[in-house]
Amino acid sequence: MFSPDQVRKYYDTMTASYLQIYGEVIQAFRPGKPATLLHYIAKSSGLKYGMRILDAGCGVCGPAIFFAKEYKVKVDAVTISPVQVAEARRKIAAQKIQHLVQIKEGDYHQLTSCFEPGKYDAVYFLESLGHSNDIKRVISASYEMLKNGGYIYIKDFYRKISYDTAQQKKTDAVIESVNQHYQYNTLDLNTVVETLRSSGFEIVFIKRFDFKDDISVRFEFEKTHNIDIFEGQPEFYPAEWLEIKCLKP
Repeated sequence: MFSPDQVRKYYDTMTASYLQIYGEVIQAFRPGKPATLLHYIAKSSGLKYGMRILDAGCGVCGPAIFFAKEYKVKVDAVTISPVQVAEARRKIAAQKIQHLVQIKEGDYHQLTSCFEPGKYDAVYFLESLGHSNDIKRVISASYEMLKNGGYIYIKDFYRKISYDTAQQKKTDAVIESVNQHYQYNTLDLNTVVETLRSSGFEIVFIKRFDFKDDISVRFEFEKTHNIDIFEGQPEFYPAEWLEIKCLKP
């Protein structure tokens, strides 16, 4: 599995390219417009005016800035990449919303050391939980960060499971290719659900996204960096993209 140090080095190296191609919202599964994606996430997750939220694995704070401006929420954000922290601080200052968005450099496996526990209405992982090499630690820490009645929201993808041995072998090969190219530890849905429950969370929903994926940005990024996760084989869907919301009772 890829370690936090490896993830840090990856984003320190690749953030400039992500900004050039993806823009400020570094998320692969998306509709055509980033604002459409972020409004969808806000509505689906239950983001409300005046909330205090924690964005874990925040990138350059594209979503955090959007949520603060559009929904008047206060956001504390953390990324392990100092390059991303510097870029995010420039963007926050340019928008003059330092009173709404604060960012720290830190490891989200250690959330309780980064911010004060028990103060948040929501914790968000927007295509970031899969960088964890210890999801039990991350999810347990997220539980500690939330107020009673607060929620965790996870947007990510999960390895598909097939009863066809040959198909499963192909799927696992592609997932390994994804992991290698993106310094990812692709999630297993059953493990995530079990970890959420054992940490004390109550499941609100696990569902597919209600929008069509626009692959054009991801395609451009992979073409630019000569990434072929299928290694010349016919393409298929090796993973399920899902959104998960759970409550801290």
